[in-house]
Order: sequence, then structure tokens, then C-alpha cells
Amino acid sequence: MSERRPASGSCARCRAALLLDAVKREGVWYCSPGCADGQPELTPRPSAVPEAWLYARPTRYFGKRTPKELRASRPR
Repeated sequence: MSERRPASGSCARCRAALLLDAVKREGVWYCSPGCADGQPELTPRPSAVPEAWLYARPTRYFGKRTPKELRASRPR
């Protein structure tokens, strides 16, 4: 019989996301076997989100405009 993994959650020790290599020991979920044994991971995990998605980008194109001080003033 296989143990069902939680759909979401974090490691009880390091608070990392539970991925496919998650391990359950004594009723507690850990992100990796090393974390369950108390040994921290020395290599950082790659980000699940591409770095470009972390920065806001304009959704519309705004054409170049001259500064307000340099625009021709309208005669009144």
C-alpha cells in the first residue's frame, strides 16, 4: 500500500515545499530524506518559477513623449 503525499504543504524542519522526494517519518512530512535525518541540504533547490516572472512588466506599450517642460505651450 502506498502512502498518499499531501497536495500542498511545507517541510516540518526547513519549511521548503514538499515535492516528489518528500518523506514521511513518524507522521511528519519532510522535504527530503536528509532533512528528515536532521542534515540540512547544502545545495539550494532551483526555483520553481522563472526569474523573469518575478518582475513586473508593463502590459501596454507607451510611446516616447517629450517632457512637459519642453512641449510647445499653446497660446490662450
